[in-house]
Amino acid sequence: MSDIHTKKLLILYILDILQKYTDEEHRLSQKEIQDILKKEYEMPVDRKAIKRNLLNLIEYGSSIEYREVSRKEIFRKKSVVSDEDSLDLEDKGIQEDDLLWTDFYLKQKFTNEELRLLIDSLLFSKHIPYSQAKKLITKLESLSNIYFKSLRPYLTYIGCR
Repeated sequence: MSDIHTKKLLILYILDILQKYTDEEHRLSQKEIQDILKKEYEMPVDRKAIKRNLLNLIEYGSSIEYREVSRKEIFRKKSVVSDEDSLDLEDKGIQEDDLLWTDFYLKQKFTNEELRLLIDSLLFSKHIPYSQAKKLITKLESLSNIYFKSLRPYLTYIGCR
């Protein structure tokens, strides 16, 4: 595949990484996204390209959440400025250029609890064949990230076989 086609796919790779590896408890920095792109997709990319593609995804309407951190505060006080403190930024004299975006995560369509509820309903259904329940559970698992899939070995089918 040529470099042009690979660069066009960068935005999709970033979205895939956020889908696979992030949720509210597991967030990624631009550097971590850069490392995953290099390791899994063999695609060396600079941080600015990652930020630009993240901005495009946010503008498109993807449910990507992040945190804004002041560069000055990181090095001086090690304190964090959150999204809710946007009014405080002007009071503190922090300009938009002095902000870093970090802790990115994709807000999943279903919470892990909702997915567990759906899977439990499949497992306890007496009217769904085992093979069909297994396929549906695999599809439901794909709606979450890798941290949810680690629970699969503990799932057991209860319904009729």
